[in-house]
Amino acid sequence: MIKAFLQQAANGQSVYITDVRTAFQTHGTRPFHLHVTLYDRSVRAFALRLPETAGLAEKEFVESYVYANIYNLLSALGGIRIDIYLDKADRDALSLAGGLHQIFQLDLPKTARRGYGKCLNVNERILTALTGGAEQFAFGIHDVRDEPPAEPPKAVTGQCIFSKLPAMTRSRMLLGMDIGGTDVKLAVSIDGQLALCKEFDWFPAACPLAEQITGPLLLLARLLRAAGSLYWAGQAAEIDWNALDRHATLEEMERSAAVMEQAAGDGLQNFDAIGLCFPDVVIQNRIVGGEASKTLGLRNNSALDYETQFAEITALNQKLAAYVAEGGAVMNINDGPMASFTAAVEQAAGGGDMSRGFFAHTLGTELGTGWVRPDGSIPEIPLEVYNLIIDLGSYAQREFDSGDVRSVNNVNTALPGTLQRYTSQFGVFRLAAEYLPERAPELMQEVLDRGLFRWEGERLIVPSEPEDMRKPCLEFFMRQAAAGQPVCGEIFRTVGEYLAVTWRETEYILRPETEERTLFGRFVKLPACFQLMCEGAQRREPTLRQYAAGSGLANTALMKQLDAHPNYTVAQFAQAVGAVYYGCMGLTG
Repeated sequence: MIKAFLQQAANGQSVYITDVRTAFQTHGTRPFHLHVTLYDRSVRAFALRLPETAGLAEKEFVESYVYANIYNLLSALGGIRIDIYLDKADRDALSLAGGLHQIFQLDLPKTARRGYGKCLNVNERILTALTGGAEQFAFGIHDVRDEPPAEPPKAVTGQCIFSKLPAMTRSRMLLGMDIGGTDVKLAVSIDGQLALCKEFDWFPAACPLAEQITGPLLLLARLLRAAGSLYWAGQAAEIDWNALDRHATLEEMERSAAVMEQAAGDGLQNFDAIGLCFPDVVIQNRIVGGEASKTLGLRNNSALDYETQFAEITALNQKLAAYVAEGGAVMNINDGPMASFTAAVEQAAGGGDMSRGFFAHTLGTELGTGWVRPDGSIPEIPLEVYNLIIDLGSYAQREFDSGDVRSVNNVNTALPGTLQRYTSQFGVFRLAAEYLPERAPELMQEVLDRGLFRWEGERLIVPSEPEDMRKPCLEFFMRQAAAGQPVCGEIFRTVGEYLAVTWRETEYILRPETEERTLFGRFVKLPACFQLMCEGAQRREPTLRQYAAGSGLANTALMKQLDAHPNYTVAQFAQAVGAVYYGCMGLTG
């Protein structure tokens, strides 16, 4: 059994953790049960079984499987501690459990942690935010004979608020911000009407200072406050529409904001609420993750203390509050939950069944994930699904460093096989670099000639300077796939296969009430690409049902106006509109 997996890995093929788990749970005889104590003190049990091993390679493969399971649990659920129940007569299992403290680097400071230890950086910041540092993560090792019974899942209680939110946009000026890794999209609602939209391209991962990330976001809020005030006062003719163009520079937006503020005069008014989603872990309305690629430039800036710099990003809500009226709110969640929240509001407005909640992914710079419970609550967990390890194989692709598009190694942790390199634009680039040279060499040459791929010595990259080519590169492959280019079509089918593995892994770890998935982001902008991904997913999971966030999602007044907009699409701006509604959540008290 293990030999077959090792052969796949040596051949450069994926070895999905879900397939390994199925085999080990069926044929394994050695208990290695994981009990995760969550932030709310409830306990979730995962009764792993391990097989007997023969030789070092098999032993190391089983160890990598255990590490991946624990890493996935901490990345998705987080926790206060993990207790392991095993047969203490099993010396290998006991040694494996005893080594987890070192593998996950519990005693190292955050700046020194690498690989598996990175997930504990996020967990540590969450525990600090929730407990003031009173709790520290730990592993416990126990004999399986002392294992307590598994706790029953907690029942979901509470009344859903989704259907009430659209009416709350009346007589208010609201801002929604969808903050991504390559662009920021904003929507302003005035008295229940979609008044303004704005897109701004940026590259936060290249920023070495916190103010280079927070500064543009605060400027965008200021700019749209001024434009929104003019719109509200019936002075739309005085709005500087050039500043609302996606190509406007920071300097142009700053000058325009000042001019429009002067034009508004005493009519300049703050937003009643700002809703936003940020591409990092957000717990209790605070950005607390700090290990996402968007802050890579900050982490690599050795001249400054990272924790001090990251605290400036954590304080983003307080800074945005300067543009909110007294008694208003700034409401922040991760971009994944925002996708689910947006779907929930629109489904409720369309009379949809809310009884099983919503689960969604955003496909773009990385993989975002959102889960909304049937009562409308958003679980206070990391939900860093893009960090989940799904591939224990692909040994040849591990040899490339994470800056090479051919690599399967995570940009933030260097761990191989995480979803970051499979279901986001990284995955498309990697598959193109793998498939095109042999299957479509002329197309590969065109990609190089267009500057979408570039050789830097022996590394193959998608350039980010002097011009950021990530978005043009992705859109090129999407157009090729939609036009019927067979190799590019297979790229998106393979991404769909990865999504099916993602579905199986999230079902196992999170156990959401709904089995359906709604997809947002650039990947579903073209219906043909979405269909190709669905075809690929069906190869592994015929019962999986996925839906594209498009015009079928437009049921509220704001989303219908977006759907009818001549310049913007639901697929692009749905989460910015959803953020408008999320801002209203802070006005319900």
